[in-house]
Amino acid sequence: MAQMLACTLWVVACTAENKVEAGLGDEPASAQQPEKSDTAHARNASTPAEETGWRSELYAEDWRPPEDAFFTEDRFLQDYSYAGYARGEKPIPRFEGAPVFNVLDYGADPHGQADSTAAIQQALDTASAIKGPAVVYMPAGTYHVAPIGDKRYALVIGSSDVVLRGDGPDKTYLLNTSTEMRGSQIILVSPQKKQAVWDYVGSPATAIAYDLLMPTTYIPVESTEGFKPGDMVIVRADPTSEWIKERKEEDGWLGYEDKIGHFMYLRRVLEVDADNSELVIDIPIRYALKVRDNAQVYAKPGLVSNVGLENFSIGNVEHPGQDGWGMLDFAAPDGAYTKRLAEGYDLDPDFAKQRKSAYDVHFSYAVVFNGVYDSWIVNVHSFEAEGNARGSHILSNGIRLKECLNVSVIDCSMGHTLYGGGGGNGYMFRIDNSNECLLENCVAESARHGFSLSGMATSGNVLLHCTDRNTATQAGGDGTTTGRSSDSHMYFSHSNLFDGCVADNSWFEARDRFYVKLSKPKHNTTSAQTVFWNTTGLSNSYHPFVVWSEQGDYGYVIGTQGEVSAVRTDGNHEHRKVVTDPVDHVEGIGEGGSLVPASLYQDQLARRLGQGQ
Repeated sequence: MAQMLACTLWVVACTAENKVEAGLGDEPASAQQPEKSDTAHARNASTPAEETGWRSELYAEDWRPPEDAFFTEDRFLQDYSYAGYARGEKPIPRFEGAPVFNVLDYGADPHGQADSTAAIQQALDTASAIKGPAVVYMPAGTYHVAPIGDKRYALVIGSSDVVLRGDGPDKTYLLNTSTEMRGSQIILVSPQKKQAVWDYVGSPATAIAYDLLMPTTYIPVESTEGFKPGDMVIVRADPTSEWIKERKEEDGWLGYEDKIGHFMYLRRVLEVDADNSELVIDIPIRYALKVRDNAQVYAKPGLVSNVGLENFSIGNVEHPGQDGWGMLDFAAPDGAYTKRLAEGYDLDPDFAKQRKSAYDVHFSYAVVFNGVYDSWIVNVHSFEAEGNARGSHILSNGIRLKECLNVSVIDCSMGHTLYGGGGGNGYMFRIDNSNECLLENCVAESARHGFSLSGMATSGNVLLHCTDRNTATQAGGDGTTTGRSSDSHMYFSHSNLFDGCVADNSWFEARDRFYVKLSKPKHNTTSAQTVFWNTTGLSNSYHPFVVWSEQGDYGYVIGTQGEVSAVRTDGNHEHRKVVTDPVDHVEGIGEGGSLVPASLYQDQLARRLGQGQ
């Protein structure tokens, strides 16, 4: 039954009788118009079924979104129902009747003999130039692409209302043939404009008039001049030295205020009340914002929206290097940072002089969305290219959402990284400084980190029915990595939801990541107010738990089940308790199979749309 647990190393519960299988998602969607794009909304918004079981003490049958709970003081569950395309209020569009630009008409080779980069890019550019929605279609086949010249991408979509669509992940294959992809991506979706960067303060801008300490959509400002309904805005506060001291994070963050980020919420203005100097936004803020910390609102134009990637597989030709795949082998030769690494880890001095194989693939991605809102990635899988001797699918990282809002990633699978070393490698799904995005029915497999959330601007995101399988794995080197798990990774990401997720030889965590040797600024408190709801642990060869939660203020673990259902709530450094106390809220260990509702996100969305209780 629901219970609040005292601080322990970890809490071990009896094995739940009912096991949840780790699903791989539904069958591939149709080639021209993917069913998932149209059905995901209906599935998520369904009226909760009548169930019997136990409820969380924080989620009564008459629960309503909190308006009078203090972020830093109270135990409460926020409303996570705004995640995903159009805040979950509309289905992902099919682009029916939109012009279709077939890449074959531009000279793309579906047989994988000739490079198709220029042809596919020309089709994308043509589609981007028209007014209104357009589809770029890749018929069944294998298409070779690679960055041209000094570009950091093979393909780019830089404008709204464009879909890149294949015939299905078992029919259409996009293969990047370059093995020197350092800092690059196969597909980049981004406006690539300075004003679109979230921390760029443009005009209009105004200060917030008084402290906002609870969830709210009403933003009091010094002036409403220049703002109008429909505007996209950033609601922001900075981690000042006062904020850092208040959080007792002097060790590792003080003096690095400009490097750990900002609280930033991308929102749409619904109303402008000039008489009361107030802006009304569409989604509540996710943490306390204080006037002391330069709290402000400013316009954020120039973003890209209504862009989709659908129904294809994506992969890399494997790098031929047989060695140089160690944790620190990504570092540039003869660089100052490399020399510091060699000294800090007592490495051979020659380490700093040699270029390793990992250098070529460091921080590369299959797909990056940056500066994007109301968009989607549906039914996109990684794949093993013919000839990849070690079985890798991608060189380093899978899908990254950076400075995004309301992006849905549905029925996608990313796995089998070649390199999962330090410095940002081996992440299959990474959410960086993004708000209210939805990852649903996604699978991460054989990587360093399956799902990872980073940055102070990362909030309101939902991972729904996602599976992380076989953590701490790479194809290169000895096949293992030092990094593990799916996690809140660094710099106070907050108010996110892991809902009905499955760990199979992995686990989920939002904990204190204070490390003595880690380069400053240190990761430290990685999260606050994040919820783990109904988590299943199928196996874990590394630890006897499925969730490790040691958050700032309060974190929440509600319902676990499976062979590994224990929860850990303490940390590795006793002196850090002053930072992470109080102990996180834990209920229903081993009893997730009878938790009502089974999905917090789906229940909250149904309530908000008037289809629930």
